[in-house]
Amino acid sequence: MTITGESLNSWADQVADLASEFTTGFEARFGYPPGDNRLVSATPQDSERAVQTLSGLGVPGDLLQFYSRVESVSLPDLDNGFFIHSADSVADGMAGGQPTEVVGAIDERIVVFGSDGGGGLCALTIPDGRFLVLRGGALVGPRYDVDESGVQSLPGGLWGFLESIRAELVHATSPN
Repeated sequence: MTITGESLNSWADQVADLASEFTTGFEARFGYPPGDNRLVSATPQDSERAVQTLSGLGVPGDLLQFYSRVESVSLPDLDNGFFIHSADSVADGMAGGQPTEVVGAIDERIVVFGSDGGGGLCALTIPDGRFLVLRGGALVGPRYDVDESGVQSLPGGLWGFLESIRAELVHATSPN
């Protein structure tokens, strides 16, 4: 599914509310204080700059649409954790801080935009936007060398990933 402004706005509002609800009463349920579980909305200035910067780097359209509304997502206490980095972090990563290619199991250009808290990198292929989780590879310069067992492709692209985060939050906030 291609991400639209309307679907993304609805998703962001729901995730922000669910993250707040998830944090409320967390310490009583789990016995330790929660981390910083939240969605940060992008300001109009930040979103315009982010889209300009990332579009010049060939980032897939769905991720550009995402950064037009959302600055970042931090959910360290949900499952192993889910993190969607800021557009500035993504641009820095493409300039040398993160891999920009996957080799070994597949040969693809990628943009790393997040992590799962368990060492996995969340990436989209360039230009088609397939969603990948990469684990257990070796970073050699700009290349992430990984065998088949270290590449997981999830259906639905970025939207499928975003919906899985929302579903995890719904489950985590449901009465037991």
